[in-house]
Amino acid sequence: MLVTSKQMILSAQKNGYAVGCFNTSDLELTKAIIAAAVAQQAPVMVATSEKAIQFGGIAALAALIKEEAKNASVPVALHLDHGKSIHIVKECLDAGYTSVMFDGSELFLDKNTQMTAEAAKLAHERNVPCEGELGHLGKVGVSSNQLTNPDDVLEFVQKTEVDFLALSIGSSHGVGSDEKLEIELLKKINSLTKIPLVLHGGSGVPDGDIQKAISSGICKINIDTDIRHEFTKDLREILKEHPDEQDPREILAEVMQKVQTLVEKKIKLFGSNNKT
Repeated sequence: MLVTSKQMILSAQKNGYAVGCFNTSDLELTKAIIAAAVAQQAPVMVATSEKAIQFGGIAALAALIKEEAKNASVPVALHLDHGKSIHIVKECLDAGYTSVMFDGSELFLDKNTQMTAEAAKLAHERNVPCEGELGHLGKVGVSSNQLTNPDDVLEFVQKTEVDFLALSIGSSHGVGSDEKLEIELLKKINSLTKIPLVLHGGSGVPDGDIQKAISSGICKINIDTDIRHEFTKDLREILKEHPDEQDPREILAEVMQKVQTLVEKKIKLFGSNNKT
């Protein structure tokens, strides 16, 4: 069933687990993610980045995800991941997204606050929750992190009225070899606000740190790189094993099963299985 993300994340916060937010850009990934959620009886967020929207087209991508969600026996939210402009937030709301994120983390704090507040207002007019980001996640091998300053949290949350807050506490976009979460920083921030907290860059974080983060206040975890790596790795392996296969449906069915297995593993790690 298609729902907003608000109740599922509030339930996660109340009961000490995290909702998985998994990125897609096509039919195959979408089906694999939702199949995993159904198999594990877990609430799930299916996310699209701006790059995914450019690739698939917002109308087509939103339509296929909403259709798959409506036919699912578990709660599914359609989420905009890292929206960088008010324009893309509006487009996604118009397309029927049930959850949005405005990412102003590359802006100065005042501008981030102002624009995130604008995005949250637009979302709330549609009864859709809005996520903001404070601090900045770098990209492995490209840029460094700017950790969230706990002194900025309370004012940012109050002025923007966001529903969830994404933090920078040591994870990065992509998969690095030295990602380690600043759990004490997370605990401090969690003590300052009652808002549900979000971890981006979850693909490169060790399982032990994921579990510590959940017990310290993280209620939503984003996974993108792991899914794309799993898809492309399995596709190469299957094509190598079956070089004469001419039916893409046969090839992609195997890849989808591998991605589903990965997503199920993450759901169990996050503790959101059997929570519908």
